[in-house]
Amino acid sequence: MLTSSSFTFDKKTLAAFLLVILLGGSNSVAIRFSNQELAPFWGAFVRFFFAGSIFWLIFWVRRMSLPRRSDVAVIALNGFLSTGVSFALLYWALQKMPVSLATVVISTSPLFTLILAVLHRLEKFRVQALFGGVIAIAGLALVVNAQPGGRELLPGMIGLLVSALVAAEGNVIFKMYSLKSDPVIINAISMTSGSIFLGAASWLAHEAHVMPSTPQVWGAVTYLILGGSVVMFYMFVYVLSRWKASSASYAILFFPLIATLLAAWLANEAVSMPFILGAALVLTGVWVGAFYGDSGA
Repeated sequence: MLTSSSFTFDKKTLAAFLLVILLGGSNSVAIRFSNQELAPFWGAFVRFFFAGSIFWLIFWVRRMSLPRRSDVAVIALNGFLSTGVSFALLYWALQKMPVSLATVVISTSPLFTLILAVLHRLEKFRVQALFGGVIAIAGLALVVNAQPGGRELLPGMIGLLVSALVAAEGNVIFKMYSLKSDPVIINAISMTSGSIFLGAASWLAHEAHVMPSTPQVWGAVTYLILGGSVVMFYMFVYVLSRWKASSASYAILFFPLIATLLAAWLANEAVSMPFILGAALVLTGVWVGAFYGDSGA
């Protein structure tokens, strides 16, 4: 457990938290490669359908039992929001949005988590949350202005903000009702629920339902299924069950660093100094608003 006085950690939870940072920061880059050949909703469906199937296989091998019907309903709702709606918007936005910009926008999720946790009476409102939000908004304005064709990116940016908001609500709902559920069960149910939504969205959008044709895209999709979904989501639920919702979301604050480095290396994305300054301002605002003065777990 993390405490403000001693800053001590449970080693297993900390290790899971660090792994979430590494894998989560890599996911946006992998999604960008997936989008090269797979339509966005279809690509997300393929990812979570197979990842969910792996969790169901683990569920069957371990001869686990389903939780109560009320818990199943809550977990399914979590999956509908955090996996279905949120990732549909994320995949759609990453068709044109630079990975570095997208992850900076996504990093605002802890602010949404805190606000929603307060509204749900899980946590107390802190005055600095408002101040941090103002700083983050100023930083977002700067990073968008630093991008060529900034106004053209506005729809994608709005989509990412809604994605972050929806994911935050899903996490808070989980924290309210499903603390004692096993991560395997949670992910099996939530990914199945999310993939149903994504499959329906793909069908309604008349997307082409094809599989990757190049090793590069196959590698990205395989990574997203195994490392980016099975391992990362299991670890995140593990952390979320042991820390406060806003504290577990702290991992997202580090995603832009990993994503920006990988995007520059693998996707040849250029990063300007105004962008770096704006990103730093966003992350500072998120830290001030969601984490400063927090007791942590």
